[in-house]
Amino acid sequence: MLRSPMLNGKAHIMILAMLAAYLSACTGRTPEQPGDTPNPKLVELVDAALAREIAGMNPALLPGLLPQSGDEARRWLKEIAQVVARCRYGPRNDSKSNLLEYDIVLGSGEQITGVYSGQRCYYPVAKPLVMRVQFQDGRVREVTTDGREREQPVEASTGEIQQFAERVLRVDWKRNPARYFRAGKSSSDIAREWETRKP
Repeated sequence: MLRSPMLNGKAHIMILAMLAAYLSACTGRTPEQPGDTPNPKLVELVDAALAREIAGMNPALLPGLLPQSGDEARRWLKEIAQVVARCRYGPRNDSKSNLLEYDIVLGSGEQITGVYSGQRCYYPVAKPLVMRVQFQDGRVREVTTDGREREQPVEASTGEIQQFAERVLRVDWKRNPARYFRAGKSSSDIAREWETRKP
C-alpha cells in the first residue's frame, strides 16, 4: 500500500512542531504567563503612574510636544483593552535576550506584541513583575499576578510600574507622532533657512 506524500509531509510537520514545543519548555523559551490573583493596590499604583506620565507631557518640559499631548494620551488609553507584561523566554532562561516585554490588545482586537520595556528579566536577582492589566474606558479595571509582588515592600514595584506607564503611553507616540509632536521642518524649509536666516 502506497502512502500519500501529503500525509507524510503533514506528519513530519506535526512531529517537528511537538519537538520544538518540547525543546522550548526544556530550555526556558516559553513566556511566563501572569497569574490570576487580583491585586487592587496594583490597580491604584498603575493608574497613578499613568496619571503622572500624562501630567509630565508638558511642552515646557519636553520641547516639541503639542499642548494637546495629554488629551491624546488619555484617548489612547481608552483604546486599550489589556496589557500583559511578561518575559520573552520565561523563568528558566537567564540569557541577555530574555527581555521584559508588553503585549497590548486594543478594544478593536488589534494586537501590538513584544513592546520592549527597557528591562531584562534576570530571575536570580529579582522576579520581574509579570502581570495582566485590564483597562476600561481609559482606567485600570483589574491587575492580576501570581502574587509575587507581595513578597517585597510596595516600593520595590514602583520603578517597574512607572516604567510600564511610560512605555505603554509612548507606544502611541510612535504609532501616531502627529498627534503628539509638531511637524518637522521639510527639506525646502531647511534650504530656505540657509538662504534667509540672518546671523
